[in-house]
Amino acid sequence: MKTILQYIKESYDEIWDLSKEEIQQLLDLDLEYGKLMLISRYETVAREILNGDEEWEKFEQIHIINGQKYFPVIKHKELKYEKYDLENRTNKLIDKFRQIRCPLKKYYIENLDSILSKIDYIKNLEGNDYEIAAKKISNFEQSTIDYALDVIHNTKDTSMPKDKIYKRDITGDKVKEKIQQALDELGYDWKIIENNDMPPRMGVNPEKTFRIRTTAKFSEVDIESLIAHEIKGHVRKRYEGYKKGLFLFVFGLPGKNIFDEGMAIWNSLNLTVHQKPYALFKICFSYIVCYYLAQYDFCEAFDRIKLLCEGKHVSDKLIFKQMMRSKRSTIRTDRLGYWSGDIDYLRGYLLINQMTTEEREKIIKWNIGPDQYYNIEAFEKFFEYNDIPEISNKRLNEIKKDYKDLPK
Repeated sequence: MKTILQYIKESYDEIWDLSKEEIQQLLDLDLEYGKLMLISRYETVAREILNGDEEWEKFEQIHIINGQKYFPVIKHKELKYEKYDLENRTNKLIDKFRQIRCPLKKYYIENLDSILSKIDYIKNLEGNDYEIAAKKISNFEQSTIDYALDVIHNTKDTSMPKDKIYKRDITGDKVKEKIQQALDELGYDWKIIENNDMPPRMGVNPEKTFRIRTTAKFSEVDIESLIAHEIKGHVRKRYEGYKKGLFLFVFGLPGKNIFDEGMAIWNSLNLTVHQKPYALFKICFSYIVCYYLAQYDFCEAFDRIKLLCEGKHVSDKLIFKQMMRSKRSTIRTDRLGYWSGDIDYLRGYLLINQMTTEEREKIIKWNIGPDQYYNIEAFEKFFEYNDIPEISNKRLNEIKKDYKDLPK
């Protein structure tokens, strides 16, 4: 006669142990999921402001010099999610996931629901009914606000050191060599591509591409920090996702940005011989900018941030650029709101910083958010029971082929 414990174990095994047919069904849906997540990444979020310098000149003249209100107008590349029938395909895939037996399906559905939320958000932005959600205004913890303000207040100067290692005189081509060497040493088959139109100097994409703006200049400390931040942080997390065999873990589970950015920041502060100057100040500054944009209109937020940074060698234009960055996905500078990704850097860093080495190693192997941290054992159990092949480049090309406007 079976014991109660045996019945419980068999029931537990049944939850995680999928049949070959069920695994194939999951892989088929995961492939479609990868296609939709890739399209959503580029076509449901405004990532680049096309008229930043033009709006800065207007804001400087009208608000800073003349003291009148001016709300910048953000222009960005047209989002083409409708071209790919993204909303309809997402709804259909959600229905398919609901019908399968898989303990991971709720995470797929949550991320797919997030795509639909982004599309609704874009539609609301086009009208005058957009307002920042109340939950986003209360999304700031007082302890984190206090920490960020303390760092800002106690940073006496943000000008660059004069040491040679901080001098930005290394060309983009030389940086490509160093990045390629770091990728090769770690065994990451990421492709380096030049993109001289993007605002940041470097960026990691989930489709195994590492973008570099080769027209930019870098310092030795920049390169050291970028290898720790981008490669040992962002690339490794996605590399681990490819090894697990599911695009779910390549693109990450809900809230993954917090641990993703937090770990990357922690790496740049702890896995380098020379720290990038004022890295901690920068993420605290970014957090407070978002906090003020949730509380005050654009002009009043600017005035308050300027007062806060008095004596820190933070220029008016730098404040404006950070504010515009934090508004780029909300688009509407005439309304309260900010891009929530900009608060994840500090939130994530503070969580990662208090972890043990063992806990941090768990985090880097799983592209998850804080809500799933205590489910890591269950994820491990899923892969223990089910043989999922690594994502091949052929499988990756399937999702890239579906998206014709992939940035080059």
